[in-house]
Amino acid sequence: MKRCMFMAFALMLGLPVMAAEGDALKDQSSMKVDFGGDLRLRYDFTDGLPDGRESKGHTDYARVRTRLWGKMTVQKLELFARVANEFRYYNSREKDKGKQRFPDVTFIDNLYLKYSDLFDFVDVKVGRQEMAFGGKRIISDGTGGDGSRSNYFDAVRLTFNFDKDRTLDAFAIYMKSNDWLPTLGRTHDAKSKGNKSYDYETSGYDQDEYGVGLYYQDRSNKEFGWDAYYVYKVEEAAHSYDHGSFIGEWNELERNNDDSFTTHTFGVRLLPKFTKTLSGEAELAAQFGDEGHLAMMAYGGLTYSRKDWAWQPKFTAAVQYLSGDEDGWAGDSAWHPVFNRETGVGETVAPMFEKYAYNNFLYPHIKLDLVPAENQKLSFQTGPMFAPTTEKDGNEDCGNFRGYFAQVKYSIAIGKMIDSPWLKGLGMAFQGEYMSKGNYFMDGEDDDAFFGRMELTYKF
Repeated sequence: MKRCMFMAFALMLGLPVMAAEGDALKDQSSMKVDFGGDLRLRYDFTDGLPDGRESKGHTDYARVRTRLWGKMTVQKLELFARVANEFRYYNSREKDKGKQRFPDVTFIDNLYLKYSDLFDFVDVKVGRQEMAFGGKRIISDGTGGDGSRSNYFDAVRLTFNFDKDRTLDAFAIYMKSNDWLPTLGRTHDAKSKGNKSYDYETSGYDQDEYGVGLYYQDRSNKEFGWDAYYVYKVEEAAHSYDHGSFIGEWNELERNNDDSFTTHTFGVRLLPKFTKTLSGEAELAAQFGDEGHLAMMAYGGLTYSRKDWAWQPKFTAAVQYLSGDEDGWAGDSAWHPVFNRETGVGETVAPMFEKYAYNNFLYPHIKLDLVPAENQKLSFQTGPMFAPTTEKDGNEDCGNFRGYFAQVKYSIAIGKMIDSPWLKGLGMAFQGEYMSKGNYFMDGEDDDAFFGRMELTYKF
């Protein structure tokens, strides 16, 4: 019944674009076709990354992602398609060397129809697309099972443009646990070591996910912007999950009508500007769900920025909190990430949580953003991390302190510094992270963690 209601809502959202398509195709004289693509080369180095309360060993590997896209525009109607592929070359660990090798699997990364200015104020987008709102803490990545390989949503989205400063987005999302569109090449999961088995897991939790929501943004007052949102979501697991058990303990039961978990998430985001140099951001969300589920997410920060100084420094002091308890993601008070599965704070932090589902997390931190030169960016971030509610698991040495975290990022748009139309899409980036683990980790699993990344990108 819930899925039927969802599909009916999605159909209602999609009907306007069907009528719009017919009107647009009456005149073919304004048709325009564009093509392009991008290449991303990464080399990642890790050592001692957390795995829950334990630690992983050393890895280093190259990642190669290629994407090609095409777009056809007829007046206000746009058809966009993009295919992608990512394969890897592992130097270590030995057991990973058979995984995700070339050619791996080519998949449909985006495929949507968009009609702009329907009734002069509505944009309609139907199909596989990327979405992100506000601080990207609620909706930003729909494919939590494959890292940065993709971040699409299968969705219908209506954007109501009341004026240039006020918009309302209404959306309906349905994410299968595995990619349901045709792919080309090998398919496998994390357990197959590169052998043919299953499609890539997209939802990240071996479950189908669907929902509807509203996101309102208001920037009419230049001194005080604000957002408000509501998201209804259903997590329909392929295996029944006991939300009162410790994370990872699955009950191997066949799918049934009761094998789902529903949440309602309400939130507000405030963006006050106190002076020309001092601004703030505050976001607070409450989440209600089945089985007495009650959780919350909060973020607050102050930013001091001086664009008139050398390197244009921007200094931020902030704190982030997500509720949870000793049962990890399965706990009654554990924050569910709605449709946000990004790495979040950092590559060395995210593996503490099952599929990047941050919860039971408190992170006061500072951040400094700099512009050393034109087309260059440099940033630093650091702070202690805590698990406010943590069970000791019978080990008195286990506590609430997750550890200290530090991160540095540097990027340079090389192509913009070179007078060549062929190289204008060339860029390079570096990222380094360090985590000094605290007493949250078990004895023998608290070695320091490191992450390094070199990246080269080219867009054409």
